[in-house]
Amino acid sequence: MKNRKTVVVAFMLVAVLLMGVGYAALTDVLDITGSADINQSAAEEAFNEDVHFSAAVANETGNTASVNPDNNDKASFTANTLKGKGDKATYTYTIVNDGDLSATITPSISSNTNEAYFKVYSDWNGQAKTLAAGGSVTYTVTIELLETPTETISGSCIIELTAVSVDNTNP
Repeated sequence: MKNRKTVVVAFMLVAVLLMGVGYAALTDVLDITGSADINQSAAEEAFNEDVHFSAAVANETGNTASVNPDNNDKASFTANTLKGKGDKATYTYTIVNDGDLSATITPSISSNTNEAYFKVYSDWNGQAKTLAAGGSVTYTVTIELLETPTETISGSCIIELTAVSVDNTNP
């Protein structure tokens, strides 16, 4: 009988112990704290590397077009075939989005150093376009000679690409 009492007491102690452990396991709260810092300029730089000029083609023989090998956000061209007023040269640039996010892209033409003789414009007319992740689009630039030169003239301008990520989480 004494053995039986010992077994019952031991059983009761084990049961109470298991109930306590079970209760503790069910009511335990796990708190996780931390912080994250995002370097916005680094994130923008990484994004801008994804959207860039990938190819440049001069549509007339004798002219050249290229993408800057050190900074593929910039492209250039030369027009050697323009002789008289109204002559035009066209260039086609391919813009790609190698990233995971859609982008709003705005190529711009700036710094025309000889506006008296040259007009430079594009098929986008300064309008931004959305470029899906993994997609590509063409951008055409035209240079037009406004006056017939009486001597050798030169000029330059820069084509730059600005890309901003599109927030796909908000409708």
